[in-house]
Amino acid sequence: MNEKFYGRKSSRFSKRLLALGLMLAVMGISAFADSFKVHKVMELAISSGGEKKSIRAGIDDGIIIKLPEDLTFIEGIELSFKVPQAVASWGNSISWAFYDGITPEPNVENIEYSGAKGTNGTFGNSYSLNLKIPLKKNNSIKKDVYSQYIKSVPEIVDGKIFLRLQLNMKGIPNEAYDSQFLITGKPLFINKGKLYMDVKDPDGSQVKPFTLFVDGSAVDMGSGGLLLSPGMHNISLTSDYYRNEQRTVTIEQAKSHRISIDLKSVVPTIRIAAPDGAKIFLDENLVAPATPIEVQQGDHTVRFVIGNYETVRTVSALNGRSYLVSVKLDAFVTEE
Repeated sequence: MNEKFYGRKSSRFSKRLLALGLMLAVMGISAFADSFKVHKVMELAISSGGEKKSIRAGIDDGIIIKLPEDLTFIEGIELSFKVPQAVASWGNSISWAFYDGITPEPNVENIEYSGAKGTNGTFGNSYSLNLKIPLKKNNSIKKDVYSQYIKSVPEIVDGKIFLRLQLNMKGIPNEAYDSQFLITGKPLFINKGKLYMDVKDPDGSQVKPFTLFVDGSAVDMGSGGLLLSPGMHNISLTSDYYRNEQRTVTIEQAKSHRISIDLKSVVPTIRIAAPDGAKIFLDENLVAPATPIEVQQGDHTVRFVIGNYETVRTVSALNGRSYLVSVKLDAFVTEE
């Protein structure tokens, strides 16, 4: 009885496994690893700056797609295949496939591998094929009628994706088999740029708490910068310890922008301007003109003495404000 039970259980498992394999096959995905040999391995390095890079590869070649180290702005890649004329009529006999779990680690010196075939397809009878390949599940890659969008993210190992061109049947002429595909790759950027800020305390000490607003909304930038949509943005910084600061920045797609803000103390300042030779007293202390002087919040007197001329002004200083006090003498000509 136990043997029959386990026999039935094993049979059910086999059927489920077969059903899973068939389902994945319909989706263009293989569930099982296989060993294979390629003629040679080429490397196509994707540019981080958006430039197109191209290589030539043939049937039964492997291609290492090397991604940039910094993928901050890159959410996918686009591969364009220029199909040789001799191959076009045999296009359904030639397939492309991404591989998962590829071993050993792909390199241009090795031609023998093992891995599970992932998303795959054929070239049909077209002279070209465009593939849009996401590098992250949640992405904003735009779909169009000229490209084939790959739904699943291929496995990325040590910044590399493995792609193989494979002959599916025998009998194609040597002219087609020996043809070379022109494969061009470029990055697909997110529609964002990044803002970095360097904020400095006026005394060079650790920056005290502040609140950052971008376009009127409070944000937490952190050390990793802030992703923003391309265009102009209003930046505001408010704090109980510093004066308010405002900046306007223009963000470009897939580019970083850095601004520096030297914070100013919230303590009010008074700057005094007077003609040469004038004596200036702030709260009865003799002071020099032009240089801003920090004062306490409250009322302060400024006294100017120029020869026999003297005038006094009162300044009601508030935190976060700067004041300029100036005196001007005018000369009048009258007929006696």
